Amino acid sequence: MTALRAVIALFALVAGVAGLLIPQPEVFAFSSSAALVILITGCGAVAADALPVQRLPLVCSLLTLPLAVVLFRPFSVAPIAFAILALQLLALWAARRAGRAGTAAATAARA
Repeated sequence: MTALRAVIALFALVAGVAGLLIPQPEVFAFSSSAALVILITGCGAVAADALPVQRLPLVCSLLTLPLAVVLFRPFSVAPIAFAILALQLLALWAARRAGRAGTAAATAARA
């Protein structure tokens, strides 16, 4: 699951930086390919978050999918890409926090 989030975050970062540095018509070569990878990988992230259910990471993964579709459209690329990046970083933080809480609870249960 961390690998899926890393791939999504990397491609969102590339699309966001390209949206800032490259003018509008040429940036769609980067944004459309990044959107395709984000969409496919995002579906895998949704499936990974759904079983077992992790609420906040699942919501972040579900919100990533429509943003990836919007990234295909000729809108401003950078804000959409950075929103995807922020969602994935939030989901990664929530998953790690839940993992530490689960580890602490398991350690307390053994004691």
